[in-house]
Amino acid sequence: MNGVQGNQAAQVRMFAHDAIPVALGAINPEFGITIDSGGYGYAVGNTIVLNKETGTGPVAAQLKVTSIGKQDIINVQAQTGVQFYLNGNQLGSNKLVLIKGKTYTLYQKATSNDGHILDFSSTNPSVMASPYTDGVTATGTEGVDRVITFTVPSNAPSVLWYYCINHTGMVGEIEIKESGDDFFVTYPNNNAVKSFEVIRLTTDKPFGKGYTLGFKVQPGTETYSTSAPSAFIGSVASIDLASTNERGACIYVGVKMSSMTAKMESGKLATFKDVSAGSFMPILVKQITTATPDGGTAGVINDNDIVALY
Repeated sequence: MNGVQGNQAAQVRMFAHDAIPVALGAINPEFGITIDSGGYGYAVGNTIVLNKETGTGPVAAQLKVTSIGKQDIINVQAQTGVQFYLNGNQLGSNKLVLIKGKTYTLYQKATSNDGHILDFSSTNPSVMASPYTDGVTATGTEGVDRVITFTVPSNAPSVLWYYCINHTGMVGEIEIKESGDDFFVTYPNNNAVKSFEVIRLTTDKPFGKGYTLGFKVQPGTETYSTSAPSAFIGSVASIDLASTNERGACIYVGVKMSSMTAKMESGKLATFKDVSAGSFMPILVKQITTATPDGGTAGVINDNDIVALY
């Protein structure tokens, strides 16, 4: 099944100004990823190679940073036995400065946090931890979707500690102040990702294929520190066809399909049976959800087996 070839390819392109091969589960290049955490340390022009959905899954999509800005969250990353990274910084003997009455949000969503639960203590946990829970709310699972909010109480002690409940050596000190500069002033996070474009790669046809809606995306190789940023976290919000925000795309089928299911502009699914090779389908669709080539395997299609026409 070689799909559209030679004169066929030229004929297909007569119908539209652009013709893009359809890959099932491909990240939509225009609005397919929602930023959850823009990370830290990025610059305009940086590229972010995203993780695969499974170890043997799709070719990873790649993003190019187009704008950066401020982000009022603390991104947490972890390495066993050493102090947590906060927005790419290990504070060492410097204290995490927080202000009474303010609410701070810490993300433990990066994969490196797996097995490392950040908690607060009113005593030095290197000696003995005394969990401090006033104003603290934690939801989710570390390394997946854990979010901690800490509204610093007016009666909070002047010194607290943050630590990993599973590894007592992962400790840092917190200074609680009445007013003044806090962590976001001392360690500003003004270079978080705000916008990006999805890059089409010759090995990524197109835009990362095989993803599912809601899948968490982050750099495929997690690194540490602001000089090697990696804490970008997003989620797949839309997959498959590009340029369908305003209207759907017509479809050209290059090989015979025993079955093909498309999401129409209305959002409803329509299944087509025994679609002949070389069929031009003047219907406006938003997504090809499933396809089975004649004599092939459901969900496995080659480049140009189905082409979206714009």
